[in-house]
Amino acid sequence: MAERAGRRITGRALLLGAVLVLLAVVLAGPTHRYLAARNAAAQAQAQQASNEAKLAELNKQLSQWNDPAYVEQQARERLQYALPGETVYVIVTPGESSPAMGSTPSDTGPERLPGQTWNQRLWGSLQAADSAP
Repeated sequence: MAERAGRRITGRALLLGAVLVLLAVVLAGPTHRYLAARNAAAQAQAQQASNEAKLAELNKQLSQWNDPAYVEQQARERLQYALPGETVYVIVTPGESSPAMGSTPSDTGPERLPGQTWNQRLWGSLQAADSAP
């Protein structure tokens, strides 16, 4: 009877395979934690770089606001301010609202719902909210 050489699993091969599987199982957890910590450190460095860039931009804005000419320019543009003795002209195109024109009270006031008592108005507001898209 001829034995097949090399086809049988020997005890040494079985033991070597078991040791390799055991090493893979034992090292899987620490390897995963190491990779996660390395990823977290890379994300923290990226966040720090982003924060430093934002800080530089905010410091630049702060230095601009310390300049009286910049403050005057922003007051003129944003708040429609003018120095005493200056004449301000505002050009309003039809269909556009201008910050200098302001708003009328009817535009900003709440819509009056039908009903005389507070509970009728409350019920009307609930019905209006239900019917809104």
